[in-house]
Amino acid sequence: MNFEVLVDEIYEAGILPERWPQVFDRLAEIADAEGSLIFAAAPGTPRWMSSEKIRERIDRWTKGPFAHNNPRAERLIPNTEPRFLTDLDRFTVEELDNESFYRDLLRPGGLGWCVGTSIRSPSGDMLVLSVEKAFAKGPVPRAIAEQFDQLRPHLARAAVLAGRLGFERARTAVATMEMIGLPAAALTQAGRVVATNPGFLASTATVSVGAQDQVQFSYPTANTLFLEALAKPVSLAKTGRSIPIAGTDKSPPLIAHVLPLRLAGLDVFAGAVSILFLTPITQQRSPGPELLQALFDLTPAEARITSLLIDGNSVDSISKMQSVSLNTVRTQLKSVFMKTGVDRQVDLVRLLGQPRVQLIPDRDA
Repeated sequence: MNFEVLVDEIYEAGILPERWPQVFDRLAEIADAEGSLIFAAAPGTPRWMSSEKIRERIDRWTKGPFAHNNPRAERLIPNTEPRFLTDLDRFTVEELDNESFYRDLLRPGGLGWCVGTSIRSPSGDMLVLSVEKAFAKGPVPRAIAEQFDQLRPHLARAAVLAGRLGFERARTAVATMEMIGLPAAALTQAGRVVATNPGFLASTATVSVGAQDQVQFSYPTANTLFLEALAKPVSLAKTGRSIPIAGTDKSPPLIAHVLPLRLAGLDVFAGAVSILFLTPITQQRSPGPELLQALFDLTPAEARITSLLIDGNSVDSISKMQSVSLNTVRTQLKSVFMKTGVDRQVDLVRLLGQPRVQLIPDRDA
């Protein structure tokens, strides 16, 4: 399968939710599965979408007693690893055979195996994406889950936006901006705003719309990363970007997400090539390594040392805690600096540290 084409389709679905079933079918094809679904993990009536092939079965599931009370929800959804997991990553075969959810609901309906991931945004939204495979075909191999991991950053950005749209298409650019519910703007490749919502215009002192309707960030490094994200050619490795924005005494730290418009998504916003939306960092502590990895395309090791550094640990102590050399930690930090647009440890902490003790960056930082 051509993953670059699939990435385009994923970003198209972020703006046009009716395209998700096509994406679900593509994901199912990778795993030799029956279909896929995405749902918002929240109290109340479940909000979800699925492949047409499994729609009736998922509908029965969401209307039954297992909608909010099943072993997957207990073992897979709370997981904070930024990767796709299979049933056998959290259950033994014996446990699956004895679980009513699998034995009495999934298997009689022709399902029984899955590979899935939970997607959390900095503002607290949580979505779950699951690819459902027939029990008769056997479990999803770990190698397939690792293929899905390549798509996870793109699925995360598009799914969070689709969740904000309520899985329904907004008929106009203005309606789309209003439905997102987060500060957002549609942009040309040069960074000029062609549509926005009131929340974006009043969101924060660190982001503004300046001369010639140009988006501007208060700090030069954020501007540089933003313009680089808009100018990047389409490729699997560099489609979309998340940029950390430091907080001030008046504005909380936030993440600026650049989500490219693809395929029919381009038709919603005439002249625009990207959506920029902002999510505040609401954690009481620094973002965990799983969130850092998902947002900034860090490796697991880079995400771990970044989280430890933000929480106040020195490079020397991180070296000991991780059982790696000082040179290894320094090399990993250099890569983190490049991906987050900073040059020093103190700047990284200022960007992503605890809001209640965060330092106010110098204007030339």
